[in-house]
Amino acid sequence: MITFSVVIPNLNSLIIQHTIASLEQQTYPHDDFEVLVVGIDKYNLIRESNLIGFDASDQPLSPAKARNRGAAKTSGEIIVFTDADCIPHVDWLQMLAVRFTEPEVTVVGGGVCFQSQNYWTIADNVSMFHDYLATQPPGYRDQLPSLNLAIRRYAFDQIGGFDERYPRPSGEDSDLTIRLRYAGYKLFFEPRAMITHAPPRNRLIDLIRHSYIQGKYSTKIDSRYNEVVGLPKLIRTRLGVILFSPLLGIYTTMKIYMDKEIRHHYWKYIPPILLSKIVWCFGASQHPKW
Repeated sequence: MITFSVVIPNLNSLIIQHTIASLEQQTYPHDDFEVLVVGIDKYNLIRESNLIGFDASDQPLSPAKARNRGAAKTSGEIIVFTDADCIPHVDWLQMLAVRFTEPEVTVVGGGVCFQSQNYWTIADNVSMFHDYLATQPPGYRDQLPSLNLAIRRYAFDQIGGFDERYPRPSGEDSDLTIRLRYAGYKLFFEPRAMITHAPPRNRLIDLIRHSYIQGKYSTKIDSRYNEVVGLPKLIRTRLGVILFSPLLGIYTTMKIYMDKEIRHHYWKYIPPILLSKIVWCFGASQHPKW
């Protein structure tokens, strides 16, 4: 039986108890997985048990640091990452296990769902995770997000885990999965391994801030990854990103809405998604590489 270690970075999440409850209800045998939450829980919502552990930190940790710390303190054959604003479906680990029965499979990302009816929350989710919605087909991807990501431990250790120089929840997962690709591992997307994403972003200003931070730490601006995810040469400058931001925003939004399912279900979110992509460009103009 495959053994899993589920690692969750937490910084005072208001729904971490629901994340934990969903893990306690997993259909996968409880003797074959462990859960470790790493970080700060000022609301005292985490209840430890034989299944659930909590590694409290004295100060806030970036997601990269928290995940590396959790990975080092667990022992499962496969390390599974999710976030403290995610609710795994009851068969989440079971679906991941099905995929990992294939020895050549090393990295698997799962599908993203959302239940919020808030306009801005839905727009934010579609903008950031359109390639990983549970309605998307399975197959290989260029990158995978860390809110639903499983990696064989030997591969994670081989590349040195997450790069802890990323200070915010942005860019560190793209960086990790691109490095896994460079090491020769394929990234497989399995939409049946689902989590519901419930971020506390329900206002326009939240969408703007999130998009800006995503741009500021994006791997698309990192010259190490130009051949994989880099921007066109014409706009690989701070001024270029700003000047071409409307065109980049329109182009990226059009690419998203080429998907028939997204176009059918989320057409009314085109304005905020377009705005988020333009804001992303202004964040990218402040990337540390400049």
